[in-house]
Amino acid sequence: MKRSSKVLIPTGFVVLFFGLIMNETSYAQVKIGVFADCQYCDCETGGNRFYRNSLSKLNNCLGEFNKDQLDFVVGLGDLIDRDFESFRAVNAILGKSNSPVYQVTGNHDLSVENDFLDKVPSALNQEKTYYKLEKKNWLFIFLNGNEISIQSNHAKTVKTARLMLEGLTSAKQPNNKNWNGALGNKQIKWLEKELKTAERRRTKVVVFCHYPILPLEAHALWDAKKVFQVLAKYNCVKAWINGHNHAGNYATENGIHFITMKGMVDTEKENAFSTISFSDDEILIKGFGRESSRKLPLNSEF
Repeated sequence: MKRSSKVLIPTGFVVLFFGLIMNETSYAQVKIGVFADCQYCDCETGGNRFYRNSLSKLNNCLGEFNKDQLDFVVGLGDLIDRDFESFRAVNAILGKSNSPVYQVTGNHDLSVENDFLDKVPSALNQEKTYYKLEKKNWLFIFLNGNEISIQSNHAKTVKTARLMLEGLTSAKQPNNKNWNGALGNKQIKWLEKELKTAERRRTKVVVFCHYPILPLEAHALWDAKKVFQVLAKYNCVKAWINGHNHAGNYATENGIHFITMKGMVDTEKENAFSTISFSDDEILIKGFGRESSRKLPLNSEF
């Protein structure tokens, strides 16, 4: 008679094994993919910016994201470098994403012919240029750092932008660059309203924008100081994530992590993107290519 073979696994091991699976599954409340400054155009390489190579990099980035179970994907601005026609090629690649793709507007996204400026939000698949998204007790806020910009068809907006730029120049501020922009008072009031609600509901908040606010350097929002004063009032704010400075950067202040992602366009072959997992006690960034991996603790007050 052939004896049936059985493998006996200790009960404690089974409990531990399934406990590990559950911890791994529940660890990340939300997991997303992030890329910055793809800056594609059908243009010759300029300096260290390999514009045409961004299509293959973006395609590889989406291929990696599609291997994972992501809640959504974020583009941190400058999807294109110039020319409205450039949106066609990059959007064809983004259309392959298994997860919803949300984007913020970058300054280069507005480097199009004036007749096409008002069509940029549609090209970025934006119903509104600043908006919010809620996932599993996290609130994700997407801001428009070009609400006030010299790249506008509206004379009043351009006048306000030039006055802000002149003020920063007079005050010898490092972000007095015409390739930056601002949120403006209306958007800042909307942001604070959302933060007040999140604080009351004890919902953690992550903010996405093309521009950094900390460290205060050449790439920062024109109204970075004003925006930081608002963020610093609320314990619910856990991170501000942006692009624009292609070298990347990091700062922390008032329990908020300020993370600048590296630019995809800046190398001939090496890519730059990440997946980010959000849990109760930390933010875990897994960098690909040039992008840094980070483990960022969250304060226990909230």
